[in-house]
Amino acid sequence: MLRFLFLTFRGPTDARKSGYPEIFYRPRHEDIETLRVNLQAIITIILFLQDKIPDMKNRTNLILIIICFWASQLYGQSHPPKIYQSIKTNGKINIDGFANEAAWDRALWSDDFVDIEGEAKPIPKYKTRMKILWDENALYIFAQLEDPHVWASITERDQVIFYDNDFEIFIDPDGDNHNYFELEVNAFSTAFDLFMTMPYNAGGSALIGWDINGLEVATQITGSINNPKDIDERWTVEMAIPWQSMLAYAPGKSPPQNGDVWRINFSRVQWQTEIVDGEYKKAINPVTGKPFPESNWVWSPQGVIDMHRPETWGYIAFTDQPSEREITILEADPFFKEKQVLLALYNKQKVFLKQNKRYAESLYELDKQGRNTAQNIFIEATSKQFLISTNTENGNTVYIDHQKRIWLE
Repeated sequence: MLRFLFLTFRGPTDARKSGYPEIFYRPRHEDIETLRVNLQAIITIILFLQDKIPDMKNRTNLILIIICFWASQLYGQSHPPKIYQSIKTNGKINIDGFANEAAWDRALWSDDFVDIEGEAKPIPKYKTRMKILWDENALYIFAQLEDPHVWASITERDQVIFYDNDFEIFIDPDGDNHNYFELEVNAFSTAFDLFMTMPYNAGGSALIGWDINGLEVATQITGSINNPKDIDERWTVEMAIPWQSMLAYAPGKSPPQNGDVWRINFSRVQWQTEIVDGEYKKAINPVTGKPFPESNWVWSPQGVIDMHRPETWGYIAFTDQPSEREITILEADPFFKEKQVLLALYNKQKVFLKQNKRYAESLYELDKQGRNTAQNIFIEATSKQFLISTNTENGNTVYIDHQKRIWLE
């Protein structure tokens, strides 16, 4: 019977194959067919159970288990971006890596980090979590990274820090996928900050010469660093990121105010290590002769191994006072659904370009299933660029272009 269940139930079409962002699952024709098949399976099983299990209570309990299993298979891949409510602080934060000010006690711990690809991957080996505060001058971040073997090697600023184990922050102030910032820090407090005009997959490149002026970073190790003879507990990192370096791309070109929402995400890079001649070294894969791939653990899952997809980052909601009420995705981003539709069509345009050496000029040409949608979609395209837009219920228009910039007018 159980074998019948597992063979009969079908999950949703893989989001990557469907052309929609993995972070947001939107049912398509194939999944309506999946729904029909699964409902038929449930009906068949219920009819079978009526004869095989005469006791009504036991039969009902098993049917409920079957329905819950089916629902988890159908919808289990959906994981919308997370939202962190950051409390404003009125007191001075001393950046020393300890976070022992009273304001930090009021700040909420984030969820533990997960694999960058989401729930389909194993739970990270070591726990990571963070807190965020803010005031008129800066964004304050404190993170705890459990690690029994703390090590680092890079001591010079603006080297590629993720070649070590590190902690990373990504910030897009206006949420348009362009003009965003990245900061990487290792256990030595060595920083690597860079600016991206647009994501790599949209043609962007890193401006490494850009610096966060006034950046403060401090780390502390509970244990020791680069000492294989002991077992460490964790390392912590505390930082202050002044708003001044980000204002040119912030909404209103000013620091955030109570009620504002920005896009943000956090990542931890963790390498496998081994002890060679009394020192930590990256563990080598005997098949390839190269280090094993690093693990990527994040606060809000990306769905793919790529942090440079700002459209899948989480949200930071700036607030004056703590609140027990969780903010919904549509409160954080009222046009989230419209943006997901446009991002899906953006991905389809890129596939269409590869196949046809030009962009599609109409929705019918781009997505023959999508032509029946009740949502108005407008496409303007040449062989080298495109603009897709959709109207919202309140009269605004959301746009996305060929360089993946997404905005509202």
